[in-house]
Amino acid sequence: MFNIFRSMLGITLLAVSLTAFAENYPTKPITLIVPSVPGGAADAVARLVAEGLGRELGKTVIVENRPSGAAIIGTQAVARAAPDGYTLLLGLDAALVASPYLLAKAPYDAKRDFSAVGTLATLQYVLVASPAAKFHSVPELVEQARGCCVGMLTYATGGEGSVHHLAMELLQHDARMELKHVPYKAAPQGFTDLMGGHIDLMFIAAGTASGPVKAGKVQALAVSGATKLNDLPTVPLLSDSVSGFVFESWFGLLAPAKTPSPVLKQLSSALGKFLSTPDARKKMQAIGVNAAEGDAAALQQRIESDTQRYAPIISKLKQTQAQP
Repeated sequence: MFNIFRSMLGITLLAVSLTAFAENYPTKPITLIVPSVPGGAADAVARLVAEGLGRELGKTVIVENRPSGAAIIGTQAVARAAPDGYTLLLGLDAALVASPYLLAKAPYDAKRDFSAVGTLATLQYVLVASPAAKFHSVPELVEQARGCCVGMLTYATGGEGSVHHLAMELLQHDARMELKHVPYKAAPQGFTDLMGGHIDLMFIAAGTASGPVKAGKVQALAVSGATKLNDLPTVPLLSDSVSGFVFESWFGLLAPAKTPSPVLKQLSSALGKFLSTPDARKKMQAIGVNAAEGDAAALQQRIESDTQRYAPIISKLKQTQAQP
């Protein structure tokens, strides 16, 4: 009887402690880790969210960039952080559902090591080509990649297993063509080389592509999403040339696993209030993304469904890596 009483007392004290913690949270600045370089779509979204979340919570949210190939280092840092709500992650979809599983031993597991807070934004990509490329449309690209230039045309990505890599692997499969992968530490670096004529093509976030496309610095071959872009209305859909091909991406807000539930609820509530404002939606659109809707459960479902979608691609890439 005493042991039962002691257990019940412990549970009660824990509940009271968590409630008190949540009522006082946050008492200091929050760090939002972005596993990508400054200047890209992820960084732009993070800075908007940091401002809005900080306003809703009444505390400063500091953006900290920790770039690395496929965003693994920054993502892993949050997985290992104290679960107190003061270290959060701007989660990249590929870094949660694909890139860690390309390694011999995954450094983290999205389901085990993180607590979902909510989806931040969704975005489309533009398939862009170097201004020096000798193809000017998707049909011309496919023709050359199947014919005279099998395995010779190069494409840049933000690293092995990055979202840009996954998109191009899916496109190669659906279009039955073979290209040469050139991974970079981060996508903006590859984009710079593409504009300089050193790389043939790549997928890049619509917000990043828009200015250079309008300035004639790159060729816009197609849009990856299900609808055309308002900012680039004359650029065709990829699905017009490669039947059924649609690819969109997302950013999510996550905390380390075991973060107290009251804190997660407070974060999710604050995030939802910010993302539902007309100002947030307008600013998101201005950087080429769409403010997302959906709570923590919806983000968790996204992670699980995308993990299943990319499993065959990951298996193929691991087999390629294993070949001498």
